[in-house]
Amino acid sequence: MLKQDNNPRKLHDGHFMAHIGLYPKFSTYVAFYTTSIEKLYRTVSEGNETADAVAIPLLFLMRHTLELGYKYSLVYLCERNSTKFEPENKERHSLEKLHKRLGSEYFQAAKHDFVPQPENGFDEWYELTEKGMRFFDELDKGSTDLRFPKIDEISIFGRERKVNLLEAKNIFDDAMMLLSTIADVIVERDERYFR
Repeated sequence: MLKQDNNPRKLHDGHFMAHIGLYPKFSTYVAFYTTSIEKLYRTVSEGNETADAVAIPLLFLMRHTLELGYKYSLVYLCERNSTKFEPENKERHSLEKLHKRLGSEYFQAAKHDFVPQPENGFDEWYELTEKGMRFFDELDKGSTDLRFPKIDEISIFGRERKVNLLEAKNIFDDAMMLLSTIADVIVERDERYFR
């Protein structure tokens, strides 16, 4: 049996050592997943790979990153609102529940001036995020369909189901504009008010 060469450049062992315990924050997870999405998507957009070959892992990473973005935002919003948010509870994988909670927590935080008022663009971004939530919820509502196939090898999606990866990437990027900035806005406001 021919063994695959996983180190063709003969780099030292330290080059491959990943310090995964150093990054316990939602922000880092979101950033790392987003970087992986960019690299995987680029293989298709630059013509180095087919859409079929990367679609399932790419779409899974997008959906998972969207979920992490909601949870990342909610951790900060709930902290400011003194409400409880447990990312692993009932809202675990429901993008729809996470989206609704994000809106209610944001409006609560806006009442206390913890975040910019909704008329400062939140509604437009929230709508784009909702579009992404609906797209990925329709594709994989419970965050299981993209993880593994059914045992009987009949496609969960149906043999004729297609997804345009360019459209998915654009929708994902739009949805993440809000989810990747809420915490930054809160931290920036805190720094301004508590100097």
